[in-house]
Amino acid sequence: MYLYPREIIAETYVTKLGGFSEEISKDELAINTEALMRNTSIIIGETRARMKFLHHKNRPYFLRNIFKIVGFEGELAEELSPNGEAVLSEELKEKYERYLGGEVLINTVESFRIDDDFSEVLKAFLRSRWD
Repeated sequence: MYLYPREIIAETYVTKLGGFSEEISKDELAINTEALMRNTSIIIGETRARMKFLHHKNRPYFLRNIFKIVGFEGELAEELSPNGEAVLSEELKEKYERYLGGEVLINTVESFRIDDDFSEVLKAFLRSRWD
C-alpha cells in the first residue's frame, strides 16, 4: 500500500515532493507507477495537472505550470517515490527545491472535466458578466 497520492476531492490529490531527476522532462511530473495505479484514476502519460504547494503562496491557478503525469519504476522510483511522492525534472530543482519534502496538491480536474478546452468556460464567464 502506498501513502500517496491520496484523493482529497474529485480529481485532486495530495502527495509530497520527493525529489528531482534528470530522467524526467521539464513538463513532466513523475510518480511511482504502482502508486498511481492503486491510488488514483490518473491516466499515466495522458493526464495533465497543475500543482499547488501547501502552506506557501502560489501563483493564481491558470498561471501555474501544467505538467503531464508520468509513471516511473525501478531503483529511481524506490529512491525518490517509495510512497508515491511526486518527482520533478532536475531542470526545475532551483525553482522548486525549497518545497522538497513538503505537501503538494495535484489538481487534474481540468484534464478530466474541461479537457483543455476553455472555450465553454470563457463563454460562461462572458455570459455571467453581461447578464
